[in-house]
Amino acid sequence: MAISLKEIIAPHFHGTFNSKAPHQIDKGGRGSAKTSKNALKIPIHQLEELNCPAVIIKRYQNTLRDSVYAEIKRGLSRLGLREGVNYIANLSPLRITLHNGNKVYFAGGDDYEKIKGTIDENSPIKIVWFEELTEFDSEEDIEQIIATFSRGNDDWFIVLYSYNPPKNKYHWVNKWAEKKKKEGYLITNSDYRGVPAEWLGRRFIEEAERLQKYDEKRYNWIYLGEVIGMEGSIYNFDHVNLLEEKKVMTNADDLTSDKLRVRYLDFAIDGGHQTSATVCGCLGYLSNGTWCLLDSYYYSPKEKTNKKAPSELSTAIFDFQLEMSRKWRAEIDDEVIDSAEGALRNQYFKDYGKRLTPVNKGKNKQELIEYSIDFLSTGNFFVLDNKNNSMFLKEMKNYTYKEGSIEKGKPEPDKRETELKSDDVYYNTHSREYSYYFADHTCDMFQYWVKNNLRKLNLKA
Repeated sequence: MAISLKEIIAPHFHGTFNSKAPHQIDKGGRGSAKTSKNALKIPIHQLEELNCPAVIIKRYQNTLRDSVYAEIKRGLSRLGLREGVNYIANLSPLRITLHNGNKVYFAGGDDYEKIKGTIDENSPIKIVWFEELTEFDSEEDIEQIIATFSRGNDDWFIVLYSYNPPKNKYHWVNKWAEKKKKEGYLITNSDYRGVPAEWLGRRFIEEAERLQKYDEKRYNWIYLGEVIGMEGSIYNFDHVNLLEEKKVMTNADDLTSDKLRVRYLDFAIDGGHQTSATVCGCLGYLSNGTWCLLDSYYYSPKEKTNKKAPSELSTAIFDFQLEMSRKWRAEIDDEVIDSAEGALRNQYFKDYGKRLTPVNKGKNKQELIEYSIDFLSTGNFFVLDNKNNSMFLKEMKNYTYKEGSIEKGKPEPDKRETELKSDDVYYNTHSREYSYYFADHTCDMFQYWVKNNLRKLNLKA
């Protein structure tokens, strides 16, 4: 059965799909079908031409199999090709070989030189595809890879670039794209509105429309691929919703109460040192399907002569968790901690035989921030309006980027300890200690919790 390419390629790519322009940039929002388009473009070239090997590059080698490798196999299937009949797919090393001998190689930006020795010198690479370009550190990294794989071509050679534009206009990729536009690179801007609705599904479109109503600026960035800029304040404080304590059931309430019930508890810890605070947030999943910061343990050693040792903090956090479990009549589901905090983690296991889950913080701080902003933008997060949680509100409201870091293209949160005004000194009833400074400790705690629970929070399929 003949397959019509127009029926399997998003309309906004119809005019450029067959192009052999040497540099082709696809940038746009989530769901714009950039990746699936390239996963068809490469096989089509390879089916039509002999000696047309391709290499697909992502920043990290360990992300290839579940992303571009799977996408190429999906593209081949859409073209009516069957694995084991029309092509062979190898896992070690990752490689796909079509029946005509053309190969698709897969490499990470951190190990691309390893595959040079496996490529047939008589068949130079014809297509290089950089997927998720924003993961790379600089233009220099890209140019070095291109130089490696462009050798030996006398007729044609294509480089494909695909990415969702970073919100920061100073990010190197955004500046690079502006420069390449002037140099005549083929650039296609796309978003989900140019993709058939049945390809995306009802849930995708509903979520896009919900965000458009709730946070139009973020919608423009995520779904339309617009560079919206970055501001000093990191969080939109309007998305931090307060909840009255009297509306949530405690162990003092009768079980027949119509108050919101806590289904289970999570705890998230940001460990401190000589001057940094140690924070433990108690987060509850409520009977109405929302999440709530129910209470906070907060201890700051700054300007204190006698500082609490890891053994004391271990006991304090265990007691806090026990108290919370009893108060809210709820079991504990998850306990996470900064992966860099080894002393407290080891002490806690020694004392109670419980392993706190170290959070994989990912490749950069901005990733943690974006995940937490994504969660706040769902409207499903609340903060119980009590005095212990006031530090969380203070730090979230004042969470800003370090001056000048945005313009350098590498936004960095300001971690300076800022003195509280005399009438705003914070007291935590669980640590039984005053704090005279605030910084970003509760923000870190919140980010660790979100990052470790992406699926539970419906942020990742």
